[in-house]
Amino acid sequence: MLSLIDSHIHLDAPELEGQGSTVLAAAHRSGIDRLVIPGVRASGWDGLFKLTANQGVFAAPGLHPAYAEQWSDAAAAALGLLAQNPRSVAIGEIGLDGVCGPDLGLQEKVLRAQLQIALDSGLPVLLHGRKATGRLLEVLRELAIGRQVGGIWHGFSGSLPVAQELARLGFKLGVGPILLRESARKLPQAVVELPAAALVLETDLPDMAAEPQALVAVAQKVAELRGWTLEEAARVTTENALSLFPGME
Repeated sequence: MLSLIDSHIHLDAPELEGQGSTVLAAAHRSGIDRLVIPGVRASGWDGLFKLTANQGVFAAPGLHPAYAEQWSDAAAAALGLLAQNPRSVAIGEIGLDGVCGPDLGLQEKVLRAQLQIALDSGLPVLLHGRKATGRLLEVLRELAIGRQVGGIWHGFSGSLPVAQELARLGFKLGVGPILLRESARKLPQAVVELPAAALVLETDLPDMAAEPQALVAVAQKVAELRGWTLEEAARVTTENALSLFPGME
């Protein structure tokens, strides 16, 4: 029996309203027995923790950079308290987005505040980086977040040199459905070349996958690229996730 961890799934997405139990049942049938729901909006944090009442469901509260304008002293205080919840395994989804959201200066201010909460609480981070990779890497280097609490660069699709630097900085790569695209070139190379300990799996459902079983297809592709069996890919990526999220044990 496979034992997989989906390190990034938006079970609270509006598109899934009323379907949560169905999605979870499908995940469990596929051997996905633990799932992490990242935060997006401050108004959605309560919903994250309601979902963690379900078996194997954990939260990563945080404010997505696209919604950085929602940050406030009250949001900071609330996030600090939520970080202490035993069902919190990370702070996320946080980062920089050069495509949507407010200006990058405000995004970076909010990112730094949330990184400090992660440091204070000893939680890893789930990172979102789009069209702002260079600046996000500079912030991560400056604060040495990876060496202190670790984290995952979610939905990685960048170059091998960037992947290798992230691994050196102490981060893992969230490998998701992008790997299954015929056009994918850079991500398969990173999956092959990186240390096995740097790989974790995700669906980013519903944005990147329509069903939780897509995680099994991603694991199968990782196995194919690495010369592993599916069971070995499941074991390695699950161990990697558990090393980052000890609260899941």
